[in-house]
Amino acid sequence: MRRHELDWVSLIAGIVFTGIAALYLVVAGTDLSIDHRLVWPVVFVALGLAGVATAVRGARRTPSPPSRSTPPNRRSDLLARHDDE
Repeated sequence: MRRHELDWVSLIAGIVFTGIAALYLVVAGTDLSIDHRLVWPVVFVALGLAGVATAVRGARRTPSPPSRSTPPNRRSDLLARHDDE
């Protein structure tokens, strides 16, 4: 499998949603309570910050130099074929 770059927005979104699910599990199992009006604003702020961080990181990134792969030496290939005949 080919290695790919880290997607910060997806990572932070996963962490936020996992945190919210864990919070609801803790609240359901204990006597704690949460203010449900704050859940969605926290989610949107976290995702917005992740989007801004990704945009800033993308703007700072310099393009990678082209790979220096050597083209096949066609003349030697032709000479080798000619010698075999």
